Amino acid sequence: MIFDKLLRIGFPALCASLTLLLGVNAYSLYSAQADYLHKDQLERSVLYDTLRFNTTALEKLIARYSALKSPEDAAEAGKTYEALLNAFETWPSDAYSEIVGPSDYIQDKLVHIVRTSNRLKPFLDTLDDQTSVSNALIILQGIGSSLQQINQMVTQEAAKQMSAARKTFHFHQIVQDALVVVFLLVSLGWIWFSNKRSQVLQGQAEASREQTRLLEHRLDHDGVTGLVNSRVFAEIVRSTHETLAPDQTLSILNIDLESRLPAINKFSLVTEEAILASTADLLRHAVDRMEGVNCLARSGGKGFLLMTVNDEEVGLTASVVANRIHDIFLRPVPTALGSFLISPAIGYADSSTVERDATDIIRNADLAVGNAVSYSRRRVVTYEPAMRAEMERRTIVENALARAIEANECLPHFQPQFNLMTGRIFGVEALARWYHSELGWISPSEFIPIAERNGDIVSLGWKILETSCSEVQLLPSDLSLSVNLSVAQILSDDVVAMLDECLGRTGLPASRLKLEVTETTLMSDLRRIQTTLVELRSLGIGISLDDFGVGYSALSYLTDFDWDEIKIDRSFATKAVKDRKIRDILKMVLGIAETMGSDVLIEGIETVEQRDVLVDLGCANGQGYLFGGPMAIDDITTLFFSENGQRSFAGI
Repeated sequence: MIFDKLLRIGFPALCASLTLLLGVNAYSLYSAQADYLHKDQLERSVLYDTLRFNTTALEKLIARYSALKSPEDAAEAGKTYEALLNAFETWPSDAYSEIVGPSDYIQDKLVHIVRTSNRLKPFLDTLDDQTSVSNALIILQGIGSSLQQINQMVTQEAAKQMSAARKTFHFHQIVQDALVVVFLLVSLGWIWFSNKRSQVLQGQAEASREQTRLLEHRLDHDGVTGLVNSRVFAEIVRSTHETLAPDQTLSILNIDLESRLPAINKFSLVTEEAILASTADLLRHAVDRMEGVNCLARSGGKGFLLMTVNDEEVGLTASVVANRIHDIFLRPVPTALGSFLISPAIGYADSSTVERDATDIIRNADLAVGNAVSYSRRRVVTYEPAMRAEMERRTIVENALARAIEANECLPHFQPQFNLMTGRIFGVEALARWYHSELGWISPSEFIPIAERNGDIVSLGWKILETSCSEVQLLPSDLSLSVNLSVAQILSDDVVAMLDECLGRTGLPASRLKLEVTETTLMSDLRRIQTTLVELRSLGIGISLDDFGVGYSALSYLTDFDWDEIKIDRSFATKAVKDRKIRDILKMVLGIAETMGSDVLIEGIETVEQRDVLVDLGCANGQGYLFGGPMAIDDITTLFFSENGQRSFAGI
């Protein structure tokens, strides 16, 4: 009876109950699955946004432009910057909002990031200036840090929600499997389907976890070398510095290859990356043999960062490590594309140079390697406090230069030019001079390179030119005016029209003006510059080849253009007195100039002996401190054109 009831009522009831439970649990399982997949999608979306909203690509473009001066890199940097700003307008995304809900913190951070991003625009427009590059990279690092804070908060919350959804999903899977086992005789097909579906979902989950791991790895590592990036390196330095023992010293080496790699216009980017990857392997091998704590990373530019920790009894000093690293590059770096000889700039600093912030050690190493690059040093350079003072002064000069040009603080001084035979003055050369109210006289050798880097050289050049054309008219009308013309000015599309307008505005006859260009200027774009010079000569302006004999001078520069004047570098005046070879070279240049119908002027004459030797060689014209240095126009008038008539230096 009981068995009958079990067969008629109990088993069907049990089957019905199991079927109902299977149905209810199946519904719960699929809901958990949908929630799991949705949370998985949200997490991947957040990780994708983490990659999308970062400044790495823009930092690389800026650093590469600083090294290569490629207009394409500058244009791409601008596009990347605009794309980043446009992306911020749709951020935070729906995924962020769904994960963390309305967040005043994220909104405030976003407003701060957008404001900070807008500060980049002026620096992106002046990337020829190394300081603009440094400032842009500093701002980008700040933006990257803020983005990292937001992304870390949202990523953690997404992972938390993902974990909860996964646990719920797995729970319903277990219940389903148990019910399926009990209901095995009537639901074999259901069991097979559930297991098959479970395998698919597990595969999706595994693929998702692998993708997540790869994304996290990409965030922390350099794609070319596989080393940790500078952000992770800074965190490691900070944590290591916090646990540093009293007898330990933390040192940072900055190994800079920026200016030492083969030019991209001769070698492809693939070649550059192959060199970086091979260099990373060499450095890894060297670091692995070192004792103690160390960390090798890829820097923000084209180089590497190395952290070492040594104590008083065990370990190598930073100086020894740096010199060992330097010795690695005494031999060519082998790559799959060939071997390349590279001499990197290496700068280092240690924890003794800072008191609190460990990141200052990295900055000091940057200053040291920057000093090595600036002065073309091929040896190891250690950080010195004077480097920071030099950087601060350079920053002051850079910031004040544009204002000084606008306020007419940069004015021309004039150095007289003489006929060495008669001792009569026949012209003057205009040279830029700047007196700063706080720093005093600032040497042209200091502010001219800065003006060339940050783009102020164009406005400075036109200001000096126009002022010189006006002031020289206070002198006798038979005197010529020589003015230097920079590369940037010559390559301006409207240079000829601007010079014509300048002469018309100041009233100076074109025949009195000589424009001086250097050989390095010609090397930048020979054909285009020669075409421009021909157009300038058509206005009646004289063209002078300046500083001939500096570096690797080519005689072709003398013969490929009809120069009105050739100015011999000052080094010849000094050497001609004792060096017969120099005198022979001078005779040859004088002969070529005579054949071409060009005048010759030699610079840097400082002694009577030098003048006499040059006169014997046939040099007719010269300038130098023997006759007078650069001076204001009033001093020129007083010294050489007093009421008693023009002064002669024939008797010197």
